[in-house]
Amino acid sequence: MSHAPAPAPGGDDPRWRLSPTKIVVGVILLVGIVVPLLVGTYAKVEPRLFGFPFFYWYQLLWVFIAAGLCALSYVLLKRERDAYARRRQAGAAGSEHSQGGTR
Repeated sequence: MSHAPAPAPGGDDPRWRLSPTKIVVGVILLVGIVVPLLVGTYAKVEPRLFGFPFFYWYQLLWVFIAAGLCALSYVLLKRERDAYARRRQAGAAGSEHSQGGTR
């Protein structure tokens, strides 16, 4: 089983580039981590939902919110990676045509 060598930090590899998408993803994930840790947001009993105190249903709600935030982050990063791959393919096809099709 062969693995492609890991790219060196820097250069053209999109995994090492800081982009606006990665900053947004970082903020989204940070919200999903920090907000449930803010005790003042849920340290109460009322309002109740189906007899459950606020603390319990609020924390359970954040499980689903965090899952959604992780899914959103994945989609954003995948979209960025796919756009990079399309640009790279278009660049390779363009350079192939300019060289007469020989490689």
